[in-house]
Amino acid sequence: MKLGMPILFEFNSVEENFKLAKELGLDFVELNLNFGYCRNEMELGMVKDLADRYGLETTLHFYDEADFGTYDEVVKAYLTLLSKYAKLGKGYVKMINFHNNGGPLVTISGNKNYIYQKEYTTYLPRLLNNFKEVERICNKYGSEMVIENVDTAKGASFLMNNFEAFHMSGFGLNLDIGHDSLMGEDFLKTIEEKEWPLKEMHFHDSDGNKCHLSLGRGSLDLKHLKELAIKNDAYVLLEVKSSDDLRESIPFFRNL
Repeated sequence: MKLGMPILFEFNSVEENFKLAKELGLDFVELNLNFGYCRNEMELGMVKDLADRYGLETTLHFYDEADFGTYDEVVKAYLTLLSKYAKLGKGYVKMINFHNNGGPLVTISGNKNYIYQKEYTTYLPRLLNNFKEVERICNKYGSEMVIENVDTAKGASFLMNNFEAFHMSGFGLNLDIGHDSLMGEDFLKTIEEKEWPLKEMHFHDSDGNKCHLSLGRGSLDLKHLKELAIKNDAYVLLEVKSSDDLRESIPFFRNL
């Protein structure tokens, strides 16, 4: 098991994140393409030298909004971006994380209805074919692909069906424990019942209504979830979003 942190909104350079990770005794930093300073420093070729200097591994979070089940023109653009940043990350990005995106929805009388759920028989083969290309690009440049569950509306059952198909396709899985809490812990239950392997886990606390809380500030059974991470020898991202929350959460995690 390896323990890491995300790059933080409060910082303005990748090096600030590396300094904090080194100070806190972490193993890796998750870069994030949603942050302009991360994209800029990858494009300038700065990040590998920083990783080597600080003795840290890196993973990479792809764009939050990336939807690989949508129509071809949009997917092509995301694949172009993936090829660009996977190539820039060659030699230091160990893993690239993608959201299992719920896609477009229609709210009717206050209830969320997902278009992909209605069109599932055509959507799923398209999604799987596109993720196969995502995996090919990641592997070409020496990274593993993992797919993360996101906190969309409860009742979006097709998203769990996606994970069944991802597992059958041999794709790497990432359990975000806080997102899963908001969705009723269906992903966790399925993983444990079917003994699906995990490459990564995103760790933060949740009270059932909100997540990304410091560890110990919510109601999750964190000790059990840490045991699951150890069993899978997973990369564990402490996905709290400030340096103060990290300083609070890291000793809590280590003492579980």
